[in-house]
Amino acid sequence: ALLIAAALFYITRWPTPRPVQSRRADRFRPEKIPSNLDTIVIGSGSGGSTAANLLAQSGQRVLVLEQHSVTGGCTHSFREENCEFDTGLHYVSKAMSDPKKRAGAIMSFMSRDKQLWTPFPSAVPYDEIVFPHDAYVKEGAPNEFSHKFYDGSSRTVDSVIDSIDPASSELKKRVKTFLDICLDVHNGFVALGISRLLPRWLQFLVKDQVERLYKYAALTVRDAQHAVLNLGYTAEDLLKNCPKAPETNEEDPSIRRLKAVLTHPIGDYAVQPRDATFAAHGVTAAHYITGGAYTVGATQNISTRLTSMCRSFGGEALIDATVRSIIVENGRAVGVRVSNTDELEECSSDEELAKVPVVEIRAKNVVCATSVYNLYNKFLPQDLPIVKKFQDPTQRSVRQSNGHVFLFCKIKGSPEEIGLPDHNLWYFNGYDLDEAFDKYFNDPTKHRPPTVYIGFPCTKDVTWTKRFPGISNCILISDGLYEWFEKWADKPVRNRGEDYLEFKDQLTRHLMDILCEFVPQVKGRIEYYQLGTPLSEETFLASWRGGSYGTKCVTDMFAPINRNWTTTPYTEIPGLYLAGSDAFLPSVTGAMYGGCLCAAAVLGKVGS
Repeated sequence: ALLIAAALFYITRWPTPRPVQSRRADRFRPEKIPSNLDTIVIGSGSGGSTAANLLAQSGQRVLVLEQHSVTGGCTHSFREENCEFDTGLHYVSKAMSDPKKRAGAIMSFMSRDKQLWTPFPSAVPYDEIVFPHDAYVKEGAPNEFSHKFYDGSSRTVDSVIDSIDPASSELKKRVKTFLDICLDVHNGFVALGISRLLPRWLQFLVKDQVERLYKYAALTVRDAQHAVLNLGYTAEDLLKNCPKAPETNEEDPSIRRLKAVLTHPIGDYAVQPRDATFAAHGVTAAHYITGGAYTVGATQNISTRLTSMCRSFGGEALIDATVRSIIVENGRAVGVRVSNTDELEECSSDEELAKVPVVEIRAKNVVCATSVYNLYNKFLPQDLPIVKKFQDPTQRSVRQSNGHVFLFCKIKGSPEEIGLPDHNLWYFNGYDLDEAFDKYFNDPTKHRPPTVYIGFPCTKDVTWTKRFPGISNCILISDGLYEWFEKWADKPVRNRGEDYLEFKDQLTRHLMDILCEFVPQVKGRIEYYQLGTPLSEETFLASWRGGSYGTKCVTDMFAPINRNWTTTPYTEIPGLYLAGSDAFLPSVTGAMYGGCLCAAAVLGKVGS
């Protein structure tokens, strides 16, 4: 990776660094638009900010356009009731905190060493999964409701086996094999990323590893777990012939628990085991195998520091700037049409929308960093052949990911006073996860969510107690389908009706019950709470149909029919590129890598 970075540095003849003044983006006004733009970046999330930063540092004049009132996308933070909340970055791998590792080196370079991280202490787990009481356990084995993940594969193997079946050396061997296979998947994604940078005549260097990755990607998590944990398959066995797992719930009590516990990173790709691609699961599990880290200060600082670089090279970052369409002339993307977000939000009819001023902005390149689904369903002219191809179900099988439900809580008292966990909690509603998903998706008011992330940024951010003395915060995240909320999508924001609020209250009660059951010390201390839904993601993050992670991580995500749509920064339209999760992988770090690949593609110095 360092050799590739060095080669990129040489090939692109990186300009001399310029002074950077870190400040938040200005509101969109026509007079703020720089002249002679090289690239316009739509969206300022992890992918958009990364692409803009690297292009600016290469000497380009870049304009970042963000439709929200702050930059950052899923990395932005907000304040309510004198309390701060993160929205999408809840933790990253420990590698992000180490400038000698790939992720940390990229972030350090982009922020000029200003973006700092605090790694989770090795003495405590980075993740802990908790379950409701379950009496079905192997005779003589412990009946633990809590299972902990520590930095280092061997520590996690020991911890998980000790909590489920410490007497079984065979199960311990199989768990180790499972995690080793996850690391093999991770190496496959490294090869895939390198393949996007290499010219065609050098693709053979990573071809075998990439093809190996695609074989993993065709497997479901449930099938891969059955092969390794039930049948004792090795990686080579798995790739040669992976059998289908039985449709019934697991009968062996220890393996049943192991399967649920080892599904642990599911919250970072949000697809139930029988549908999820093992590629997403493997790379996520391996990503965190060395532990976690969190930002020093607000997550908002990331995009502020990254997009500020644009100004140093004659560009700009502007908020309240809604891109209404991408301009395509003679088959090439040449600019965008933009309106002020606030003016659009005041409109209550198509007639009023038509009267809102539209500003045309021209550039040599346009980068869409707000998902491939916004690109082809909203930004591009709908009569283009490539748009019709995207909308033809015979030409692609991928779709946007599901959304989420977010509960933000302000808690009275400092983290130390209350005794809040200093690591992440994950609640799983039973060891039969596919069944839990099916029940919840069928009736979310009757059944608890299958998985819930419970995080306390106040215990992970070392600056918190100085910035917010005497208070704490918490965020809970569960799955949420856009279809549940679709009937309210056209209603005014913050005024969607009493039935919408009642539905939100029912979902809130589930999450509050889980929080108070597993973190009982917060009872009576919650001073403020607010529930966000997929409609919130659609409104504030411009997520297509409220999808949280770009493309849904199912087994055909990497099928040949889909490879021109996602996991690539290229499109078939000259001058138009993708950045973010759809250019590579979901998650903040995956989107950052997507931004890197996009910058390389725009510069046109490497890749094919």
